[in-house]
Amino acid sequence: MTENLNSTTSGVESSFFYWFYPKGYRPYKFKFYDILLAFGIFLIVLIGYVMTLTPSVGAGDNGELTTTLYNMGAGHPPGYPLYGIIGKLFTFLPFGDIAYRVNFFVAFFGAGASFFLFLFILKILGLNRDTGRLSLFIHFPAVVAAFSFGFSFSHWGQSVGGEVYPMNVFLVSLMLFAIYLWCEEMIYFRMEEELHFAERKTLLLFFLMGLSITNHQLPFWYIFAFGIILLPVVVLIVVFDRSSKFVEQFQSRSWAFLILVGLVVITGVFFVDFGFVKKMLYEKDVWEVLTAIFLIPSFLTIYTIIVKYIKPEKNWVDKFFEVLTYGAWLFIFAVSIYLYLLVRAKALAPLEDPKPLSWGDTQRLDILFNHMLRKQYGVGGGDKMINKIGQFLVVLKYHYEQFHFTQIIVGLIGAIYLFFKDKLWLIFSIVAMMILNFALILFINFELDVRTIFFQEVFFIQNFLFIALFIASGSQFLLDVVNYFTTRFLTKKI
Repeated sequence: MTENLNSTTSGVESSFFYWFYPKGYRPYKFKFYDILLAFGIFLIVLIGYVMTLTPSVGAGDNGELTTTLYNMGAGHPPGYPLYGIIGKLFTFLPFGDIAYRVNFFVAFFGAGASFFLFLFILKILGLNRDTGRLSLFIHFPAVVAAFSFGFSFSHWGQSVGGEVYPMNVFLVSLMLFAIYLWCEEMIYFRMEEELHFAERKTLLLFFLMGLSITNHQLPFWYIFAFGIILLPVVVLIVVFDRSSKFVEQFQSRSWAFLILVGLVVITGVFFVDFGFVKKMLYEKDVWEVLTAIFLIPSFLTIYTIIVKYIKPEKNWVDKFFEVLTYGAWLFIFAVSIYLYLLVRAKALAPLEDPKPLSWGDTQRLDILFNHMLRKQYGVGGGDKMINKIGQFLVVLKYHYEQFHFTQIIVGLIGAIYLFFKDKLWLIFSIVAMMILNFALILFINFELDVRTIFFQEVFFIQNFLFIALFIASGSQFLLDVVNYFTTRFLTKKI
């Protein structure tokens, strides 16, 4: 057998991998009935929403959002362009008034979150347990979790009243599903001779991450958690115990990595400055935002073009940078949906008063960026930081009041059980929830009066997806315990 000179694997499994997955890694493969079950869950949840749907214009932001959506204008910051574009299509449905159609649009995507949540949970529960057929121990807990979330207090309430948060949760559930598929492919092919980049899923993930923040910025905190937990851990699982060839190829391109790291730091500094430090952006600040957007993709593009032109010796770093290049531009392409607000503002400007309702005059980039970054709301809710302990207790209450107390107990058991099955996703789930909680407490700094507490709850709905995951894991544990003792009892009788 001839040696593969481009091989970068040592052929030895990493102990780092075994800490996370001591039983190995055999992914669950979807069957036709999994999709049918997911679609059935979607339909049942949607029917439940339609039966309780607000018949016309509801309270809160419903009237404003319905009007701006119908007029193809900007909603209140951050503008919700994806909500407006897709929602406009639903206004052409042949039933109900405009408000009812918008409410149905929201219910549709609210139910869609249960569809992807079911598939996401199925993957986690089915890891190393795929029997090739319908399984009580995999499918039943996933069904329970999908319905538990679908009819949880806040998500159900938001899904029947024309709000933006059900679409946000839909995008988060889709993103989590895509993240899992990416992790699965990267880990499954970790021992390939040539480093595997899961190109198609990587590009899909970049696009979905960009798309997710065109409805609301809340998914950003999960993207951040992905960047500090899942991404580095999966990369380490893949690269640990690689051969000297892998290290040599890295060292020959270490200068490129140093430049990339430097550009990431510069971009981060710019982002913190215009995103959080500056209370308002002006025309003179536009260059800073554009630099932060295009700095890294421009470097990656130049590097990739040069490599394509000079055709050096094959190196995994060059392929890695090429995938990053395509992914970065796909991310920007998805986020560019925000330009819809600028285009519509220019289209509405020449019209005579009274103009169709559109929040803000987003004809200039500086005004658009202020709108996108919700600058009018400020950061921190004021100069004084009020009772953080009280706020944190309120946030905890948001989480446990969504479900029955028995489900919360099952969820706590499930979190412990998940530690022995999939440490990586348990750690990511907890970190992602905590980052979102602390970020919102810090940046909103909400008052502890009844009215304010009530209105803040919607920001945390995406966290309840993870609570549903824990409930599914706990349900699987209980079924496993019952099966264990039942089997022992029947064995003794025989």
